Amino acid sequence: MQSTNTVVMENNRTKSSGSSHRLNPNDFYFGKMLGEGSFSCVYLAKEVRTSKKYAIKVCEKRLILREKKQEYVKREREVLNRLTGKPGFLGLYCTFQDRTKLYFVMTYACNGTLLALLSRPSFTLECARFYAAEILLALETMHNLGILHRDIKPENILLDGKMHVLMADFGSSKLDYKEEDELGAGSEEEADEEKKDEQSPPPSSISRKLARRVLVGMVDADEDDTDDGDDGPPAVGPPRPNKRRSFVGTAQYVSPEILTGTPSSPASDLWSYGCTIYQMVCGVSPFRGASEYLIFKMILSCQVSYADSFDPVAKDLVTRLLQLEQRKRLGACDSPRYCTIRKHAFFDGIDFEHVRQQPAPLPSTTESVLNSDSSSLNSVYFPEGMQPGLDDRQISRLFDFKLAELKENEDVPDEEETDGGGTSDASTGRGEKGSGGGEKGDTNRTGSCRTTTTNVASLTRSGLSSLKFFKSVEDVMKNDPGPVSQWQRFTDGEEILKYGFIYKRKGLFARRRMLLLTKRPRLIYIDAVNMVKKGEIPWTADLSVEAKNFKTFHVNTPNRVYYLEDPEGFALKWCDTITDVHRKAFLNSENNDNNAVNPNE
Repeated sequence: MQSTNTVVMENNRTKSSGSSHRLNPNDFYFGKMLGEGSFSCVYLAKEVRTSKKYAIKVCEKRLILREKKQEYVKREREVLNRLTGKPGFLGLYCTFQDRTKLYFVMTYACNGTLLALLSRPSFTLECARFYAAEILLALETMHNLGILHRDIKPENILLDGKMHVLMADFGSSKLDYKEEDELGAGSEEEADEEKKDEQSPPPSSISRKLARRVLVGMVDADEDDTDDGDDGPPAVGPPRPNKRRSFVGTAQYVSPEILTGTPSSPASDLWSYGCTIYQMVCGVSPFRGASEYLIFKMILSCQVSYADSFDPVAKDLVTRLLQLEQRKRLGACDSPRYCTIRKHAFFDGIDFEHVRQQPAPLPSTTESVLNSDSSSLNSVYFPEGMQPGLDDRQISRLFDFKLAELKENEDVPDEEETDGGGTSDASTGRGEKGSGGGEKGDTNRTGSCRTTTTNVASLTRSGLSSLKFFKSVEDVMKNDPGPVSQWQRFTDGEEILKYGFIYKRKGLFARRRMLLLTKRPRLIYIDAVNMVKKGEIPWTADLSVEAKNFKTFHVNTPNRVYYLEDPEGFALKWCDTITDVHRKAFLNSENNDNNAVNPNE
């Protein structure tokens, strides 16, 4: 990274037959999208020369610059370089770049994430013990190398071909932390207070003051992240004050010191580790709430509840890890590192020296591309005649492939699907799909119970696992737009004709938005998580829509094409409705103009 206005990454080279070759996207076939983040996507790829499979993380320079993430990308690359070859971590094969993108070629973790594994009914307490031991070994390795992860969670823990742990996603990490930063060393503000007054308040009191400052700032602050800065009117009002510290991590797993902006340490990862063990035991994270604000309040007061069926030995370990003060967390002051955690009764029977050489307690249940020699999967992801590289045509192909895959995996047959899907005509007052309630996650399990609820199991059809059907029920509820009244405040009193969840794609990335079509007419899109209006699609006489397939449709405006996806597959209904409203609106406009010109006719 050479400056704030450029994103540069040195090109690693592969050496073959005595010559070096500068790699580029055309050296790989890009077969499937594995995941996506705020400025990157990860693809399954196959090297043209060797046919080896890799996971390639593709970062868009434009988005890195817009979100000021240059240092994050640089730091992630440095961490991967340090950890490559160490057991329990993704390996970085090489890096390269083109004019618009950066590429990280990494180990392909063919068995997915620990988060997905937790949904399997066969995930028992013994499985939790095994994977907690492997994660602890990885933490020891990282911390001994001066690396803090700061975003430990099941989603960032991958599984290799033998179902062993591979730690991933080091974008939030911290390198070469100073020893004096460890274990809640005081900030400059705290040091000044201690000099002024020997009777200074205890560290927990200072943390509470900082916490109040954080929570007040969260309530007062407007949403910074906009997916279309050029679509809406310029922001008005007083400028926002500079933030004290940048926030890293994920809400449910973030430690109190990171939340309050005080110095972090290896003990910060121990907090997230405790949250992960909790989730492995009972299936949900320990801190859950309707908003990040409520989650953060729970974290700052360490409000953790345990079901009666929660294993008491696991509860003791989690309780000793989830301590507000870093020094009080089990293992925080150990030498050698984390010996007291290893000796905890939860790990009785675990041979830490050989755990990675032992068979994993769960076999792979999905046929991975990496382990498939023949195979039909190779022909699906890497068909004959496909072209290497990642130009616009290939990105479009991958996006369409993802949509086709979603359609193929739908569990509910067409005759059982309701006409509205996840969208709704305003006259119905509610989306057609799913009327059941309950917070996602909370009611799915109690304690360490690993079975789906009776209601969900009773809906299971022959030939479908209850787990697979349960995912489709979650998807239905996720795409239920709710009553029209909750979106009315974004329309300035205008009648809503149609509304529903869509994915709004810009470049490689798609964001989930609530799309509103009003009678005026207007097309408004809302961030439904934060309940913030993100922008409008300009409504002009030249606006047009076209359906690309059952889920994808484009809205064409004079200055831009909007790429939209209806997750329920009703793109044609959106196109028909928008076209009809557009025709009527401009037909009425023309009639009014004619009447103004010829008032006597």
